Amino acid sequence: MSIDIEKYLQDIDPNNVCGDDLEYDPAFIALEQDIIGKPEQQIGDTIQEAEPPDWREIKKSAEALLARTRDLRILVYYLRALVALEGLTGLSEGLKLIDTLLAKRWEVLYPRLDPDDDNDPTERVNILMALCDHETMLRPLQLVDLVESKALGRFCFRDVMIASEKMTVSEGENAPKLGTIEAAVQDSDIVALQSNLASIVASTDSLNSLEDFVTKHVGINNAPNFDALRHLLKEFVHLLSGWLESRGVDDIEASPSEIESTSEITSKPQASQKSISGAINNSQDVINALKLICDYYKKNEPSSPVPLLLERAQRLVGKSFMDALMDIAPDGVSQASIIMGAKSEDE
Repeated sequence: MSIDIEKYLQDIDPNNVCGDDLEYDPAFIALEQDIIGKPEQQIGDTIQEAEPPDWREIKKSAEALLARTRDLRILVYYLRALVALEGLTGLSEGLKLIDTLLAKRWEVLYPRLDPDDDNDPTERVNILMALCDHETMLRPLQLVDLVESKALGRFCFRDVMIASEKMTVSEGENAPKLGTIEAAVQDSDIVALQSNLASIVASTDSLNSLEDFVTKHVGINNAPNFDALRHLLKEFVHLLSGWLESRGVDDIEASPSEIESTSEITSKPQASQKSISGAINNSQDVINALKLICDYYKKNEPSSPVPLLLERAQRLVGKSFMDALMDIAPDGVSQASIIMGAKSEDE
């Protein structure tokens, strides 16, 4: 499946590009109810088990609403349905849609910014933070298939964590064996592993792009923090890269067109850049060096906070002082402008 993102970038109406606000529309209200699913109920002595959302219906309802409006809430519901139905591919395409549409329609997307409240972005930021909600996003992603063997079955990130004794198994749940998962990796389709890795890289690219865009518009103090989702995606990359290496495949060289990322933060270096040698002669060398350091920590010390700091440093490469200050501490820009202006007049 592939989302026609261009379709959602088109004006719904020339005079009302994002359509109407459907917050109180019966179809929107029904979607918000349906995505909750049905909780466990007790009727007399009978207990009716909880039922998960019908994700195919959720997807269908979200698409119908997006034909009438451009609403960030519906986009997030749509993303959740795509993850449930399409796994990593759905995550990649859903995040790209949110990133692209938000960048193009920031001023007019629903829910609207309130000009009477200094365009307070809190509602939008809270909606975006659902991307890091454990129950509705992170846990479902932990259950997405990462590897499939026709002989041994499918395994997800949670299976690996349980087999590695990094997670405890739920009551009544069978604990997978690490050896079984490793055997499944050896029996799996290499192209499928590469495709999964490519989807994760693309998802991280969109997530970083989305975070950067929103931060520039609302300031770093009000911006969403996607570290929880980003960390999980890094764990996925580390795991899949290791699996590909165990199959004798260099995931960087094997399929560069599939895993290439446009983001300097997430893109993998070319084979000739795997080690640092000689002098650093330009800003691209700096970016490559920082990337290699991040890769080291990701593979050898995945819990270290160092990559988070270095990734921010990568984004600052090539920026002017004022641009860097805007990224790090936007509240200090006005004071810096006054100081720099006063210095200029004295000179």
